[in-house]
Amino acid sequence: MKRLIRGCAFAAAALLAVGVLAGCGSSDSSSTSTTAAAADSDVDSDAAASTTPAAGGAELDVSMKEYSYTPSAAKTTAGAVNISAVNDGSLPHEMVIAKTNLDPSKLPTLDDGSVNEDALDVPGEVSDVGPGATGTGTVDLKPGNYVMFCNLPGHYAAGMYGTLTVK
Repeated sequence: MKRLIRGCAFAAAALLAVGVLAGCGSSDSSSTSTTAAAADSDVDSDAAASTTPAAGGAELDVSMKEYSYTPSAAKTTAGAVNISAVNDGSLPHEMVIAKTNLDPSKLPTLDDGSVNEDALDVPGEVSDVGPGATGTGTVDLKPGNYVMFCNLPGHYAAGMYGTLTVK
């Protein structure tokens, strides 16, 4: 009987934990999905939400690797932009997009060297893309100057940033 009660208590705790984790998320307009298995990386691919790209939106294809984006000076048109960020590197990467006229190398940083995203206008990002995977998302961009950067530990400091011009 004690074994049955312990088993029920364990099952209830497991269901509660799954419910709490499923409720966590972000309220930004972008999302991430991976098209290659990230099982060998430290990236939690289960935490990524998948969405359908906006019909008729502009396409922005970017390659990420240690520690750069290609193209490093991207261009797109205003409106819904469907981003495809391929991780061609051997480490996880992300692509945060911030609207600013600042030089990409002079963004506000925290004591640990990461970019202070709260000090910037960040309309979206493609986060935590494992090696060999592709992260996707749709971000609504207004005309202007933007920077794209990887804010994983040490990546921005290593020079992983670029520009994005939206017409």
